Amino acid sequence: MKERLFTHDVKSIPIFREVITEDGIMYEPIPDFNGVARMPRNNPWNSGDVLYVHPSSYQPIMLEQLEEIAYELVECGYRITGSGELKGNRLAFIELENDELPTLSFDGTILKPKMWIGTSHDGSTALKSTIKIVDTWCLNTFMLNSRSDILFKAKHTRNSDFRIQNYQNQLRVASDSITEYYDLVNRLQDTKWHQSRNEKEFANVLGAVMKPRKRTLKGKVSWTNSKYSGKHQNQLADLDWAYHNSPGQAERGDTAWRWFSAVTYWADHMISDREKESGSNILNGTRARQKAKAFDVAKEYAIGY
Repeated sequence: MKERLFTHDVKSIPIFREVITEDGIMYEPIPDFNGVARMPRNNPWNSGDVLYVHPSSYQPIMLEQLEEIAYELVECGYRITGSGELKGNRLAFIELENDELPTLSFDGTILKPKMWIGTSHDGSTALKSTIKIVDTWCLNTFMLNSRSDILFKAKHTRNSDFRIQNYQNQLRVASDSITEYYDLVNRLQDTKWHQSRNEKEFANVLGAVMKPRKRTLKGKVSWTNSKYSGKHQNQLADLDWAYHNSPGQAERGDTAWRWFSAVTYWADHMISDREKESGSNILNGTRARQKAKAFDVAKEYAIGY
């Protein structure tokens, strides 16, 4: 029997509204809408938690199906290295590795790819697969979100059918995407970066703007000189620390790759538990978008260098 990766699963349930009549309180079903309930697998008496309310035409993808996809991939040659839930248990994922996928290493950096499969129960993320690159030197991560069907194709019907892609095609498509990324990484590492650019480009990534700030003290209003917001000042200080002190930075030298690695370290490790649980640093989360913007900044600089 295959090991279950999740202790719970999800199912669609009817939802009701309270109606007060002359005869008392009644509950009537709400037409055209259902709820998604997360329920423990080993306790049928536990009704679990309602995660989301959705139109009845939407059917949540069960975690058993996500596990089934993972184990079919294991039979192809992958191995499962992790799984979990985020966003208040509304996002589930499984990570896999395959020794046939390319790696990259140089001083301060060891890049290793993982295949990431996941789905949400609130409609925000369809059943998809993508590539997650991990720098095992410092555990920084970056997701290559260019394709969602590398490992399988899914039809989002009532039964949510899926079909595993041809194994050799999987490897070819994934390897091409990974190699393209590695080529850019090598270019970033070969590009000299001047520390004088740090604050400007970090602020660009954060969307931080210097401007006069309004202050009120004892009922009197005054304006400061142009400055960043308090939040952005703290984030810029953290990014500066990451550039100089995070693992692997000294070995990378003053390069565009070092600057980008400071952003990925900050986004992955200098993050609150609440932000991490919300999935901020993966897929289309806030910090994931900041990583992507930072990569574009570094790439454009390296290409024009």
